[in-house]
Amino acid sequence: MLKDCRCGKCNKLLARVGEFSDIQIKCSRCGTLNHMKADESRIAPESAAPLSNEIGAPIIIKDK
Repeated sequence: MLKDCRCGKCNKLLARVGEFSDIQIKCSRCGTLNHMKADESRIAPESAAPLSNEIGAPIIIKDK
């Protein structure tokens, strides 16, 4: 089953992904570097609020 992989900052559809262990995609619209690990339901940019209370919270990577 494919899931939408969207930018955590501007919500642009970046890809539709199936099974993976780790994915990193730079948004062509806003330039945010999005990083997602397996079993995460969403991705988030550096500016997003921390999701420390959620299981599988995103790992946030600084965009350089």
